[in-house]
Amino acid sequence: MTDRRRFLLALAALGLAWRARASAGSTIPLAADLRADGRLSRERREPIVILFSLPGCPYCEIVRRSHLAPMLRDPASAGRMIVRQVDVGIEEPVTGFGGERTTHAAVARAHGVRFAPVVAFWDGEGRALAEPLKGMLLPDFYGAYLEDAIASARAKLAGR
Repeated sequence: MTDRRRFLLALAALGLAWRARASAGSTIPLAADLRADGRLSRERREPIVILFSLPGCPYCEIVRRSHLAPMLRDPASAGRMIVRQVDVGIEEPVTGFGGERTTHAAVARAHGVRFAPVVAFWDGEGRALAEPLKGMLLPDFYGAYLEDAIASARAKLAGR
């Protein structure tokens, strides 16, 4: 295989990966500045809901498309939380809660996330407000588990 052919194949693969990442990121914003999200959380007294995801993970896609994205489109739900995605194992830059420069992979490691999907519920300082949802659990009841965890996180914030 020639160098030119390798280059063109790599470029095509990169384009497909970029398009897949862009479409996945279009429904749930990627975490970029957790310090700013934390300020917003404290001002609004809303939990930060983090979807820890992996590229190509079909279960992550179900959580994103079937549960979190519809909540963000629903005006009654959207104003109750701040939703972000953190890509496990990806060196995407992000500003941490303390203003430090870090990466998605480092945020996942710091919170003990080694697989996906995991949905975490944090306050404006990055502290857990409810037990994270790990894996898909029972698909038929996942929406109820998610709603319960969000309600628990909101109640804990209200009590502070």
